[in-house]
Amino acid sequence: MIRLLLLLSGLAFLLVSCNGPKGITKRATELQMAGMDRQAADLYYMALRKKPGYIDAMVGLKLSGQGVLDAELGEFQRFAMSGERANAISTFDNMTRYVAKIASVKVDLLIPPSTSKTHANLVDDHLIELDEQAHTQMAEEDFASAETTLKEILQLDPTFGDAAALLIVAKAEPKYRAGKLAYEAALYRTATSNLNEVIRLDKEYKDARELLAVALEEGRFNVAVTSFESNANQKDIALEMRSGIQNALLNTTDPFIGVVDRTLREDIIAEQELSLSGISDETVDVGGIAGAKAILTGAVLQFSSETSRPISTTRNAFRKYFKEVLDDEGKTKKVAAFAPARYTLHNQRRTVQLKFEIKLVSTETGAVLMSQVEQVQVEDAIEFAVSQVQAGSLYPARSNGAVDRNGQRRMNQLLRAPRELRPASSMRTQLVAQAIARGQKDIEGFLSQHIQ
Repeated sequence: MIRLLLLLSGLAFLLVSCNGPKGITKRATELQMAGMDRQAADLYYMALRKKPGYIDAMVGLKLSGQGVLDAELGEFQRFAMSGERANAISTFDNMTRYVAKIASVKVDLLIPPSTSKTHANLVDDHLIELDEQAHTQMAEEDFASAETTLKEILQLDPTFGDAAALLIVAKAEPKYRAGKLAYEAALYRTATSNLNEVIRLDKEYKDARELLAVALEEGRFNVAVTSFESNANQKDIALEMRSGIQNALLNTTDPFIGVVDRTLREDIIAEQELSLSGISDETVDVGGIAGAKAILTGAVLQFSSETSRPISTTRNAFRKYFKEVLDDEGKTKKVAAFAPARYTLHNQRRTVQLKFEIKLVSTETGAVLMSQVEQVQVEDAIEFAVSQVQAGSLYPARSNGAVDRNGQRRMNQLLRAPRELRPASSMRTQLVAQAIARGQKDIEGFLSQHIQ
């Protein structure tokens, strides 16, 4: 029987989806008479959303809505009498939300004052029990359970006792302990991640800020950037690579990557040359003095800029025009016609390439920590058409010699396309920028794994 009623209710909703307030109210009344207060109230509510102040719907909703509320009141009382405080409180919350919803269409439902008083008493008792439970959980260092309990307390009463302060401790203490253990194990990234979470919760929590500062300092990997090798024709590129990567590392978002002060570095390792095959003992020593854990060096291995020979091909096309003809009634009209035409298609390509190597060499052992060879490339190509026929009137020819009516748009693009390649200097600038970004990514990627 219940399943049948639910089916009828669902059908009723489908039937009223396109009806006006009067039709919806009529069906709601039928459901109400059948004892289906919940479904009837939903329809009355729908009618009032469509037509606020509709008296018949307001009267019906007052009766059916109160019936819904009375059913909830019964559940509340049952839970209260059986000592199921949490369920009783949850049911009361549902009731108040329902009353607020119905009030939005100007219909007032009543929760008896005695029920509200019972609810208040239940909440007080429940808060006391939860508070005792939370303190026990904190004493036992069951922080996860304590967090759940404290959140429940604050949902019921945001100002209850020391719940808000305890919740911060329940969240922060596990993070603080994890951060401290990670620091002691020299897992500096893990340590700072946890300690940052602690500080986000409470800026003054224990010694979290001091411990974070120490972890960042001890975990920092300072790099001294030296000149990049190259042949005589590529020294400017090598200089740009060195300067660009150094600036990129100076501005990195990774708090553990540092760059040794340029003045200090140049004073200490001035005029020292790093070879791609290794590093001298003397350089290792001065690198250590400078506070660098590694020296970053590199080399421009190859740079090329190639521009292809321009290729021009003459192709068949058609020029569209209009001519006057006589129709069957002898009247003059204009029709489209096509005359043979020609156009020249021009193609050219320019490619610039850069192959480079970057190395990180330990100042403590002289060992190569990282060696990466990368290649970047920038290309530009032009393809344009030239014709005595202006754009809009020129159509390409198909392979069979017919007019390609669908090709007009592409032809217009070719006639209006750029006719010069990008300057080689502009492409070179883009190429070096890409190389710098690639080098920065390689270094940061390596150090993100190297510094745990």
